[in-house]
Amino acid sequence: MITNRFISYACVFSLSSVTGSAFATMTYLDEASFTSALGGATTTLESFEEPPVDNSSPLVFPTVEVSCDGSEWCSGFFGTSTVMPTDGSFGVYFSTPDSITFTFSSPITAFAIDVGDLGTRGATDFSATLSNGNSATLFTGFTGTPDNQAFVGLIDTTEFTSITFQGSAPNDGIYFDSMQTALVTAVPEPHTYALLLAGLGLLGMTHFQKRQTGTAAIQQ
Repeated sequence: MITNRFISYACVFSLSSVTGSAFATMTYLDEASFTSALGGATTTLESFEEPPVDNSSPLVFPTVEVSCDGSEWCSGFFGTSTVMPTDGSFGVYFSTPDSITFTFSSPITAFAIDVGDLGTRGATDFSATLSNGNSATLFTGFTGTPDNQAFVGLIDTTEFTSITFQGSAPNDGIYFDSMQTALVTAVPEPHTYALLLAGLGLLGMTHFQKRQTGTAAIQQ
C-alpha cells in the first residue's frame, strides 16, 4: 500500500512538472539559439526605419507601437535615435526607472530584439513582462561597458500582444533595434519528455501491481 501510494505521488509530481514546464517562458540570449527554437516559423523584422514625425509616446511603426511608461525620463529621453542601430539607421530608446512597451497589432508567441548600452549605470536586473501575465528575468546583476550590445529573445506557449521591459538600475539609457516577432508554438524541452515518460512508466507500474493484487485475491 505504501509503495503504491508513493508511486501515485511520483506520477502526479512528474506529470504536473510537465504541465508547468510546457507553459514556461523560454528565454534566449543568443540569436542562433532563438532562431533554432523557432523551428522554421516565419518572422517579421522591424528595424524602426520609418520614424514618426515626433518622439511623443506612442511611436507608431508599421508592425508595432512603442510607448514610454513613467515620468522620470519619458518626456525628454525617449524616441527614435541614430545611436547604436544594428540594422539600418534608426532604433528606439528609453531610460530607467521608466519602462518601455512594445505593443503588436496581432498576437505573437516569439519576440527578440537587440539591446544596446545596457547596465552602464551600474549592475542591473533586466526583465520583461508579457500581456499574458508571464514574466522573465533576462539578466541579473548585469554590468555593461559603454556601447555594449546584447541579444534577448523569448518564446511563450501563450499568445501575447505586448511586452514591457524594465531595468533595476536608475538612469540607465537603453537602445533597441532589429525587433523580430513570430507566432510559433514552443516545444517542451528534452527534460520535459523525460518527465512525461517517467510519469507514464510509473502509472503503468501502478496499474500492473493493482492487477496482480486483484488476481492474487481471486486465487485465494
